[in-house]
Amino acid sequence: MCEFCIQHGEGKKWYLTMENYSLELLDQEDRREYAAKFLNGFHKRVPPEIRQLDRIRKTPLRMLAKPVLTRNQKRDHYGQVVPMEDVERIFDLVQGAVRLPCVCRRVTTGNMNARYCYGLTMDQQLMDSLDDSFSLETLTKDEALDSIRKLDKEGLVHSVWTFKTPFIGGLCNCDQDCMAYRITHARKDYPVMFRAEWVAEVAADACNGCRLCMRQCQYGAIRYSSNNKKVTVDPTVCYGCGVCRAVCNKDAIALAPRASMKEAVDVW
Repeated sequence: MCEFCIQHGEGKKWYLTMENYSLELLDQEDRREYAAKFLNGFHKRVPPEIRQLDRIRKTPLRMLAKPVLTRNQKRDHYGQVVPMEDVERIFDLVQGAVRLPCVCRRVTTGNMNARYCYGLTMDQQLMDSLDDSFSLETLTKDEALDSIRKLDKEGLVHSVWTFKTPFIGGLCNCDQDCMAYRITHARKDYPVMFRAEWVAEVAADACNGCRLCMRQCQYGAIRYSSNNKKVTVDPTVCYGCGVCRAVCNKDAIALAPRASMKEAVDVW
């Protein structure tokens, strides 16, 4: 299991621990103020930070900065990929969701109304502290899950996020337009999220080699064999998001616990 499970989940999945969503936790360490400041100022704060990262990448400071940036990220705002079945379990712990425009896509695409993010706290004080551009939508559990299932079919990767760890305040749905994807995977600056507690695997007997799953995978973890006319998943690359399953017409893909895959057990 990831280190957060040990530190914040008593050895179980930390994002399925009720305490990590509690208002009591939100009331501590100025988390409410931190979350509001983080969201309201994201589109102004991040572009200069990325330019600074670009400068560091060209110098020997890159390797020195990476562990510091990672440690700070884990302290303040860190994520983990979760498949759809764990999303459903998360919504057994919360009252509903607040859908809001994605702050990452404001920066990367300029779209001010790309509604891929879900706040998991219904705290009115926090909602009132966000600026008017967020135009929040309050959703029931069923409404939120229905909308996230549609995103799952589109191939968006679900992830939970802390606002001063271990408080979990949001669930995002990511692709290459997201800063988390770019910083962790595309740019490989430093990790800002854990992979899922799962890894995908393909049942060779069921796979017909259509390769639809390859186009769905955000991480390039699926390989095709022309000789066998089948696909396989590289467990060391797979993030365990499970969105590949949504386009498999043969139900040939399943998720297995990361702990059961010796190649991937320590790959986070």
